[in-house]
Amino acid sequence: MTIKCIIIEDEPAAREIMQRNISQCPDLVCDGSFEDPFSALTFLDKNTTDLIFLDINLPGMSGISFLRTLVHPPLVIITTAYPQYAVDGFDLEVVDFLLKPFSFERFYKSVNKAKEKLFARPGVNLTRKITVKANKRIYQIDLDDLLYVESCGDYTTVCCTDKKLITHGTLKNWEEKLKGQLFQKIHRSAIINLQRIDHIEGNLAIIGKHKLVISEACREQLIGSLIGRNIF
Repeated sequence: MTIKCIIIEDEPAAREIMQRNISQCPDLVCDGSFEDPFSALTFLDKNTTDLIFLDINLPGMSGISFLRTLVHPPLVIITTAYPQYAVDGFDLEVVDFLLKPFSFERFYKSVNKAKEKLFARPGVNLTRKITVKANKRIYQIDLDDLLYVESCGDYTTVCCTDKKLITHGTLKNWEEKLKGQLFQKIHRSAIINLQRIDHIEGNLAIIGKHKLVISEACREQLIGSLIGRNIF
């Protein structure tokens, strides 16, 4: 499931950091970045969003005051350099309070908190089964039993706890299928079940007897996901 979000932040450098962090999260889509609350309100009058990354010190209106103007606020993660605002934020039931400067791991932990709250809302459910066509058959696979997906050209190997299937399709197809689930790309040719990782050894993710290579480009995000979900 894709989570739509916006940024409200008046500092250009801070906005750039937030946009970069969001771009590293496959299930986040940034629909807008605003320098002041009034521009954001104009956007929200005609659009919806799932999550707001909200600074406190903003021109014309504080982030806290802005939040109080919203009748049906989306999920909110506060980002600020001033810890004294934490009490106000949590009184307004924000998801989390990010104290600047923060690491990507800390950012991703906040995103995971937002995802848990969003998926817990009525009418939002995680898909637990996925359909796979292979060997002239149609399989219903429980996502808990899916260990990893590995691609080779136009075909993918679907490795489960009890079988391996070879199916037609690219890794990009599987990224779409598994969006919003507890799976993550660890290499240009592999997606892994985060909950099935036994341990990480160097540049390898170990699942039982299976060893999958983690690319340097994906390593930081993978570690952040595991720490943020308290899997490791």
